[in-house]
Amino acid sequence: MRSAVEPGVATARAVVYRFLARCFSFPDVELVKLFDGESLTECLDGWRTLGLDVTSEAAEITAWLRSAGSEAALQELQLEYTRLFVNAYPRIPAPPYSSVYLGEDRLVWGQSTARAAKLYEAAGLHMAEDFAEIPDHIAAEMEFASYLIVEQRRKRDDSSDSVSDLAAIEDEFLNQHLFQWAPAFFGRVAECSRVPFYRLMAEKAHLLIEWDVRHISGT
Repeated sequence: MRSAVEPGVATARAVVYRFLARCFSFPDVELVKLFDGESLTECLDGWRTLGLDVTSEAAEITAWLRSAGSEAALQELQLEYTRLFVNAYPRIPAPPYSSVYLGEDRLVWGQSTARAAKLYEAAGLHMAEDFAEIPDHIAAEMEFASYLIVEQRRKRDDSSDSVSDLAAIEDEFLNQHLFQWAPAFFGRVAECSRVPFYRLMAEKAHLLIEWDVRHISGT
């Protein structure tokens, strides 16, 4: 059985997963703003609740963004995102798709891609039409983890079957899917990134996965 989770911890997990989903999506102006406003305070509080303080890392990233200037920093983030995750010669340093790590052929659109999509559907979700990536992109999976946590909290006063179904989906998704490939992915990002932003976020994301394995995993 999965471990019981206090409401404050569940909320913190949801916030942190959503925060990381945003960090590993293609960079835009909103990502830069995330590190200079009230949203950052909420994210930092979430990390602290889990005992994973990222204040110094956030301060380092914020200082870099300010010194470089928003426009220049955003351009550098976009270039590094493309190099790390989209297109680089002779190979992409850190492909952000589960099938590359879990599939026998190590290619995109593998069985794990279909598995992720089926879990989304089981939770009542479908990929947004404006989402340009495939279902097992790291950003989609981190967002899905956040969604499952939030929905269980939202439906806690509904029928127990509804919450239990979502909990079962979360257990399967985390234990049999996300936990099986995300550590390797974040390890590659931390090793290969030339920009502090991705290295720091990957290191902390890896810590979140380790925290979840210790405290949330039902195995």
